[in-house]
Amino acid sequence: MPHGQPYPFRQKPTRLGLSFNAMSFKTSPLLLAAGLAALAVSGCTPLVATRGNLVDDQRLSKVQVGTSTRDDVRGVLGTPTATGTVDPNTWYYIGRVTEQNAFFTPEVVKQRILRARFDPEGKLSAMDEISGDEAQDIEPNERITPTVGRDVTFIEQILGNLSRPAKKKDDKKKK
Repeated sequence: MPHGQPYPFRQKPTRLGLSFNAMSFKTSPLLLAAGLAALAVSGCTPLVATRGNLVDDQRLSKVQVGTSTRDDVRGVLGTPTATGTVDPNTWYYIGRVTEQNAFFTPEVVKQRILRARFDPEGKLSAMDEISGDEAQDIEPNERITPTVGRDVTFIEQILGNLSRPAKKKDDKKKK
């Protein structure tokens, strides 16, 4: 480039004494505020999760009490979420939709529990909807199952590994 002509990307000093390229992006306070607002709004969007088999009314209408068989119900509604522990002729279809905002506990927005009962011949004898109010929260047991042996501390593990003789390469080949 000939002497005396300006360089195409002239450096401009800033208030902090730093220099940026003249072609660099210029941020306006309005653009920055819009970006922060978009970020804040997207953080407030709840996380929606569907769990289980949430049966809709359209599929449920295809199943008829007295005429549908086990195979018909399984074909229309899908595999049951659970079967009765005492009576294998009782099937349960459990589904729920939950929403969770940020790190808060998810809350149930929609829940449906259906109970299908079959007679001994395999025909659908009853289809009931169970209210979610009958559901009970189960507290998990926090106890630890004891094991045989003794507890070894971290230091004992380190010292135990250091005191073991190292295996030689020749010993590995013999095996």
